[in-house]
Amino acid sequence: MQPNVIRNMCCLSLFLVAGAPLVTNAADVQSQNTWSRWRGWNGAGQGGEASFPVEWTEKDWKWSAELPGVGHASPVVWDDHIYLASADESSQMRYLLSYDLKTGRELWRCEIPGPIERHHVQNSSASGSVAVDESGIYWLWGTRKNVRLEAVSHEGKRRWHMDLGPFVAQHGFCSTPSICEDTVIVPLEQAGPGCVIGIHKTTGQEQWRLPREGAEKAGYSTPLVLRSPENPRVICTSNVYGVYEIDPRTGKVLWENRCFPRRTVASPIEAAGLFIGTSGNGGGNNLLVAIRPPKRPDQKAEIAYQIDTSTAPYVPTPLESNGRLYLWGDRGVVTCVQAKDGNLLWKGRVGGNFSSSPIAIGERIINVSSDGEIVVIADSDTLEILGRTNLGEETRATPAVAGGHLVFRSGSHLWALKLSNP
Repeated sequence: MQPNVIRNMCCLSLFLVAGAPLVTNAADVQSQNTWSRWRGWNGAGQGGEASFPVEWTEKDWKWSAELPGVGHASPVVWDDHIYLASADESSQMRYLLSYDLKTGRELWRCEIPGPIERHHVQNSSASGSVAVDESGIYWLWGTRKNVRLEAVSHEGKRRWHMDLGPFVAQHGFCSTPSICEDTVIVPLEQAGPGCVIGIHKTTGQEQWRLPREGAEKAGYSTPLVLRSPENPRVICTSNVYGVYEIDPRTGKVLWENRCFPRRTVASPIEAAGLFIGTSGNGGGNNLLVAIRPPKRPDQKAEIAYQIDTSTAPYVPTPLESNGRLYLWGDRGVVTCVQAKDGNLLWKGRVGGNFSSSPIAIGERIINVSSDGEIVVIADSDTLEILGRTNLGEETRATPAVAGGHLVFRSGSHLWALKLSNP
């Protein structure tokens, strides 16, 4: 059999498997006390079936902790350890930090000295979140001159780092890596020629590099990793290439749909067998596109539906729960549509401005405004605002759920709320 025939058969097999439903259940993973990346397993924001009060006061917190410096990196959890990043811009020091999930006690801090640059007022020098698995912790930080991927052990020891070159962006650096099998996937979609890079998580060696044509403005979306032993999938979004899938083992593009007129900040998700992505700008001229992936290599990725103007979010990533797609707008307007077809269920104002992304816990949806107000609504076909609690501090990080705790991060504090069994 000729080599090209073998390659074609392998490619056909890959697409046939890609058309099958995912078997991994996010709720099952949460029972293992992990929230291993920004917005948890598969970036789906699924916090399981625990319950919590819709409003609470200072005395209801299980614990709180003051962080060194300031940052917007979201907390992640592995084996009852919280990991996150922060930065003291006055001393030009960044920190990777670990806290005990049950007590809030600081376990260690890893100091990373490096230059500090001006950035957008809503950005910080530690906005990208860490990704974690059994091998360790991985974090990106960068300047116009250089981006660095840091690999740190679960004990806080620096294992290796890799310099990835300059990053051109109007508002500063903010990118978050994803992990797929043995590969750390690094998105560098910048204003100018960029790339997506696959780096071996043990050795720090580059495995593949996918060159990307640069847009006018940098993008900040995090690759979506859908784990499967037979066919792991990585979905990316960008201004130039729209929604596209790459093979995480080779970096090869499997399909794409160039559907976005503006840059991507929110991250892609999977919902109702579709891949959801958004693009936009600070003026509210946004677009959400739902892509139906091809089942065979001779098919194209098609647009199932799209939602435009102010309804689509710009910074917050959409959330799917129980067949409903929640579009939590930057300016406090929440829209709920059917995930399968985009048909409107309801739309209403909750108030505030938002950079954080919503998550689902039990029969409730939760998000945090930029001013630190926690808003809880019902996971329902109608809008029902259940409660509000104020952290009293700027908040742009997305909460984490693991080990029976709900963890919030503001600019300079951590808080934990104990969850109850449903």
